[in-house]
Amino acid sequence: MDRDDILPVLYDLVVTIGSEISVKPLLTRTLQRLLYHTSFSAGFICLDVPPCNKHDGQAEVRLDAVVGDFDLIGVIGRNIALPCELIGETAGRESDQAALLSALRCTQMQYKSYLRLPIDHCGVIVLLAVEIPKTSLPLTTMLQPVLAHLAKAIVLCRNNDVHTRGLIDQRDLLETVFESSYSGVMITDAKGNIVEVNPAFTRITGYQSEEVQGRNPHLLASGRHDHTFYREMWDDILANGHWEGEIWDRRKNGEVYPSWMNINPVRDISGNLLYYVGIFSDVTKRKEAEAQIHQLAFYDPLTELPNRRLLNERLQQAFSVGARSGHHGAVLFLDLDNFKTLNDTKGHDIGDQLLIEVAKRLNSCVRNGDTVARLGGDEFVVVLESLSSVPDEAATQADLVAEKIRYALSQPYQLANHVHRTTPSIGVVMFRGHQQSLEEVLKFADTAMYQAKTAGRNAIRFYDPVMQASIEARAELEEELRQVVERNQLRLYYQVQMDSSNRPLGAEVLLRWQHPERGLVSPAQFIPMAEETGHIVPIGLWVLQTACTQLKVWQSDPLTCDLTLAVNVSAKQFRSMDFVSQVQRTLAQSGAKPSLLKLELTESLVLENVEDTIAKMRELKLLGVSFSMDDFGTGYSSLQYLKRLPLDQIKIDQSFVRDIASDSNDAAIVQTIIAMSEVLGLNVIAEGVETEAQREFLDLRGCHAFQGYLFGRPAPLAEFEAILRKA
Repeated sequence: MDRDDILPVLYDLVVTIGSEISVKPLLTRTLQRLLYHTSFSAGFICLDVPPCNKHDGQAEVRLDAVVGDFDLIGVIGRNIALPCELIGETAGRESDQAALLSALRCTQMQYKSYLRLPIDHCGVIVLLAVEIPKTSLPLTTMLQPVLAHLAKAIVLCRNNDVHTRGLIDQRDLLETVFESSYSGVMITDAKGNIVEVNPAFTRITGYQSEEVQGRNPHLLASGRHDHTFYREMWDDILANGHWEGEIWDRRKNGEVYPSWMNINPVRDISGNLLYYVGIFSDVTKRKEAEAQIHQLAFYDPLTELPNRRLLNERLQQAFSVGARSGHHGAVLFLDLDNFKTLNDTKGHDIGDQLLIEVAKRLNSCVRNGDTVARLGGDEFVVVLESLSSVPDEAATQADLVAEKIRYALSQPYQLANHVHRTTPSIGVVMFRGHQQSLEEVLKFADTAMYQAKTAGRNAIRFYDPVMQASIEARAELEEELRQVVERNQLRLYYQVQMDSSNRPLGAEVLLRWQHPERGLVSPAQFIPMAEETGHIVPIGLWVLQTACTQLKVWQSDPLTCDLTLAVNVSAKQFRSMDFVSQVQRTLAQSGAKPSLLKLELTESLVLENVEDTIAKMRELKLLGVSFSMDDFGTGYSSLQYLKRLPLDQIKIDQSFVRDIASDSNDAAIVQTIIAMSEVLGLNVIAEGVETEAQREFLDLRGCHAFQGYLFGRPAPLAEFEAILRKA
C-alpha cells in the first residue's frame, strides 16, 4: 500500500463503520476492510478485553468477530485463552512471531506476523498473516483515526442509535477523505438532484462540480441501459436500502465507460430520506483485463479464430442442440497440403500470412451459427450445426460445404510479392446429439482427413462406417458402468500436493475403474460417460465417502493427521437437492475433520447458478469445509461473480502450466491469475507441474503450492503412504 492510497482506505473504512447499526456486522465488515487494505490474511476482534500486559501470561477473552480463518470462526462468541502479549499491549506490528502465534490452537493456518490495533476503551483488533506483508507504512498510526471512529460507532450501536446521525455529524471530519478519495462520490438530495461531488467525480466524468450541481445524474446515462434496468435498480434501493452493480456511463467528452456503482439512501433518526450517496469507480482497465484473459484463453492469437478450448465448448453445445432438435451436425477437419514446404522456402512470416488468409476464407464459407477454429499449425476444424434430421440429406449438406471450402482454399493467394497455391485435405464426420464423445468425433474427423491425404490430397473423405462398432462398444461400457459401485470396481488414487519447501500439504483423490476384464479403464473414457448418463451422482458420493473415511484413518497418524484431501465434485452431483446434507452426513458418519476436506469445483459449475452455488458453499463452509476452483482460466469467470464466491483456493489449469517457461501467453495468463488471487485473498495452487523450471517460475511469482509429476504420479493408497513415509 502506497502512502498516496491511505486516504481512500481511511474513507472506505469510515464509510463502512458508519453504515452499520448493529455491533456484529459493524465489527465483521470493518475487519474485512482492514484485511483487504492491509494484505493480512485473517483476523479477529475482541471487545471488553481485561487489563493485562505481556507478563500476565494469558487472559480469557471472547471473540466477537473473525474473518479469514474458518477454525477461528467456530469459536466466535466463546471465551478462549489468548496471550496477553498479543492482545494487551499498545498498537504495534510484530513479525517473525511464529512461536507466539502458535499459541492460537484454534487456528487453521500457521501465522508468523500480526498487527495489533487497540480500539479506544473497547477492545482490540488483531490482524494475522501467514507471511510477513511487504508494506512498510506505519499502519498502526495511520489507522488510529479509524479506530477512534470505530469506538464511537460501537457505543452508538450498543445504544441502538441510527447510523446516519453518526455519518452526518462526522461529515466535516471526513471532508478531507472525501476530497482525496480515488473513487468518485456523488450526493443527491431526496429528489435526486446533485448537491455535491468530489474531485474524483470530475476526474472520471470530466464534469466540474458547478456543471452538475442541481442537475439529475441522468446526464451521465450512456444509453446502453433500458428503462427496465433503472426501474429494477430503484426497486432494489427502495426494498433493500442499497444497490450495487456494474453500470455503463458517459463522460462529458461523450466516451462511454463501465463503472462499479454503490448507491445508498441516507435517512435521519426518524427515517426521513435526506440524501442519496453514490460511490463509483472506473473499471475500464478491469474489463480490459477480463477481455484480455478471455482472448488469450479462447482464441488463436494469429488468426483470431477460436482455439481448441473454445472449440471443445462449441462442439459440446452443438451436441446438446442436436440432442434436443434431432438434427445432425458435422465436423470438418482440414489440413493444408504441403504447408511445410512453404514455411521452409519462404519463411514463417509468409506461412503466417497464408494462415490468416485461410481463416478469412473459411469464415466466408460458413453460416453465422457455425464454428471455424484453428487447432495449431495448419490444422483447422469447422463445426456445422443444425443440418437435416435425415442422415443422407445431412451428409449431402456437409459435403456441399466441404466442396465450397475446398474450392475457396484452392484459389491463388497473394502473399507479399509472391503468388502461392495450396489445396486442403478435408475429413468429415457426422454426429447427432451425444452418441459419440467430443474426443471421438475429433479423432474420427482427423482419421478421415488422413484418408483424404492418402487418397492423393486435395480431397474430401467421410469417416468409415466402422465408427458404428465403436458406438456399440461404448454402449456396452455404459451398461457396465451402471453397476460399477455395487461390484466394488472403483479405486481411489492419490496425487500429492506440495508446498515450496517440498513438504506435503495433502493430496487430490483421482478416480480409477478396475475392470475385471478390461483392466484399468481410463477416466477420460468413463467419467464423461458417467456425467452424460447421470451415474456420476452415486459414483461421486462413493468418492466422497471413501475420501472422508481415509481422512479419519489418517487423523490418528502424526505423519498424515494434517493432510488435506481434495475431492472433485461434478456439476450434476453439486446441483442435486441433497448435496449439502450428503456432505454433512458423510462427515458425521466418518468422523473426518471437515477442515481437512477440500471440494474442487469447476468454473462452469459455479457460474451456472451463482446464487444457489453461493448458498450451498456457505452452508458447507460453516462446517469448516474449504473450496477450490479447479481448472481455473479454461472458462470465463466474471470477476463480478468470482469475488462473491466463498472460495479458499484457485487451481491453475495444467494447460497453462505446460508451456509456462516458453509460451509468453501462458506465462501472462498465469501471472494474472496469481495476482488476481492475491487481491481476492485466495490461495493458489498449480497442477501439471512436471519440471523444476515450471516450479521455480511459479514459486517466484507467488504460487507456493504445486501438484504434478515432478512430485509424484497418482498412486494407490498403499503406494502413496509408502512414498510419504520415505519422504
